[in-house]
Amino acid sequence: MNLQKPIFENKQHGPGGGIPLLKSLWEKFDLSLLFLQTGIVKHSGVSSWLMAFAYICGLIAQKPSVNQNADFTSDSPILKVLLKGESISQSAFSRFFSKPFEWLQFAVGRIQRLQEHPESRLSEGDVVALDDTKVAHPFGKKLPFLCWLFDSSTRNHIWCMNLISTYAVLKNGLEYPLFWRFWRKTESPDDKQTKLELARKMLLDLRGTCCERLWVAMDRWFLCKNFFNWLVEHNFDWVTKAKKNTVLYCKYLDPISRKEQYKKVNPKDLLRTVYRKLSTLGKGGVISIPDIYIKLSYDTTNRKGEPMRRWRYVPIAAVASTYRKEPVTVDGILQEEDESATYRDAYLLISNRHDAPEEVAAVYVKRWRIEVFYRTVKQELGLTNCHSRSEASHFAHMELLFTAETLLCYARWECNKEGAEEALSHCEMVRYLFNASHRICCYEQQIQVYFDTTGDRFSRFIEKFWPPHPFLWLWNWCYLPATA
Repeated sequence: MNLQKPIFENKQHGPGGGIPLLKSLWEKFDLSLLFLQTGIVKHSGVSSWLMAFAYICGLIAQKPSVNQNADFTSDSPILKVLLKGESISQSAFSRFFSKPFEWLQFAVGRIQRLQEHPESRLSEGDVVALDDTKVAHPFGKKLPFLCWLFDSSTRNHIWCMNLISTYAVLKNGLEYPLFWRFWRKTESPDDKQTKLELARKMLLDLRGTCCERLWVAMDRWFLCKNFFNWLVEHNFDWVTKAKKNTVLYCKYLDPISRKEQYKKVNPKDLLRTVYRKLSTLGKGGVISIPDIYIKLSYDTTNRKGEPMRRWRYVPIAAVASTYRKEPVTVDGILQEEDESATYRDAYLLISNRHDAPEEVAAVYVKRWRIEVFYRTVKQELGLTNCHSRSEASHFAHMELLFTAETLLCYARWECNKEGAEEALSHCEMVRYLFNASHRICCYEQQIQVYFDTTGDRFSRFIEKFWPPHPFLWLWNWCYLPATA
């Protein structure tokens, strides 16, 4: 006979020691009220915010499926106290997520909450990274919301959803996910939306909560002249890599007509002209190439008052920089080969901010933060582990995952600011704080929580956010000296 693990009734130890801290951040941004405001009502006798919060706790504990998440509500003593001794069943989670709630509207409210606090508010000069990724779903080939697409990271075609999202990188070091959309391949012209149209919708949602002048950093796929015009009209600055076939212009004086003319110039030729000087600066060196233009369209009327489209030459910033020729990883992410304009180990950035070329390279570097975000949520929060056959479930899973990452990003920023001796990684925050093993002891009408982890690294954050009177009890915290 095989020995089985013993079963303890009403055990007072388990994972999820940092859930009260997560609950404090949840209340800081008043997310419980947001569920009521967006019409996400309670289900199966449990408040909607409580069910969503329990699911987020399970995501952070790396329990992506509703079955594992339901078990986690019974395994974590603190979460069981929050649920008043009850547990949420797998069927309750499934029925809740299968309802078509307005999760995109909830995302708008989440960003509005962030703009109400000075430390998380977007200000002029902050960066919005724009990119997409593939969310694999190998168990439902005939589902209408799946597409057969090529995944450049694995070099294979997969059944997946194409996720387009935006990510905020603030000057104070705080970063958090913004909005998201699913791109769908459809034959119906009424339902067909391009990635650029979805990007415009997300940026318009952002404009509903923030009117500051922001940067939009994007990869070469979003290089579209009409999109550039749209960004400038809505008070966005843009930066991206130039493609091999991007047509640029330089101004010169025609010796015959004595007038200024524009001639085409290839991005590779521009890099070749400055490469000798650029190579002396070493890896990561930056050189701005002056007097470069791009041809953009604008709408006007002719003499008869009829609408027509004309073209004009617009000055842009052209910035050359260098990179390592061998394959390298940035925070564990492999830099992909692309169709960017390159010469040896140099590439060309273009931006509308011709008046501030020195900022272009620094802004584009922050675009990699959204790549790190995709890697993190795939490995640590189960982005690709939702295999439901209901599209509504994927909408719920995605927004709650973005909410969980928002809270984790804010917690990590709080722990690492104010001269922290050692910066904490995302994995360390999840493993050693929010998922720390703990023990609950009741003593003189108090509930004491003992962490099975070193408390020195998190003491300032715990002192600031440990709830004084959560769940109508008085809580204290400490860590076990034997594990310090």
